[in-house]
Amino acid sequence: MGLLSMVDDQLITKNQRAKLLARLHRHLFWCGERIPDEVEIEGKMIPLHEIIWKLINKPKLTGEDRVYIDHFIVALRKKARSCENYLEKTDLTLEQAKDVFDKTAGLLRAIMDLKDIEELSGPERMKKYQEEAEKCKLKDAKSWMNFIAELEG
Repeated sequence: MGLLSMVDDQLITKNQRAKLLARLHRHLFWCGERIPDEVEIEGKMIPLHEIIWKLINKPKLTGEDRVYIDHFIVALRKKARSCENYLEKTDLTLEQAKDVFDKTAGLLRAIMDLKDIEELSGPERMKKYQEEAEKCKLKDAKSWMNFIAELEG
């Protein structure tokens, strides 16, 4: 067994776990995080990324859309809390912890996008989406690499 595979099997430290959990609550934490393509909600696989993209591009939301969005926000919050608890309390390798972190951050990103969709009109939504994508490009390039190096160091 080589050194690399031994390192891969090591569990994350208390300090690494704390850093991952803290990052989920930082400003713009979701930069670079991708909304999951699919997520299981109430036993059904939902094409979450596709649904959010369609809603972002909709010029005007219907009452049914708003009910749908509210339902998704509640379900995704519950799922994200569950993932965060798992990250907090389960012995994981660094790779497993990164996977759980990415899943949790993607769910939180989806919740934030759904809230924006509900609050802003169609053109405002698209403008805000583009502005935030630019902010993320600038922040993410440095931040994520530094964070990974910090976790591994």
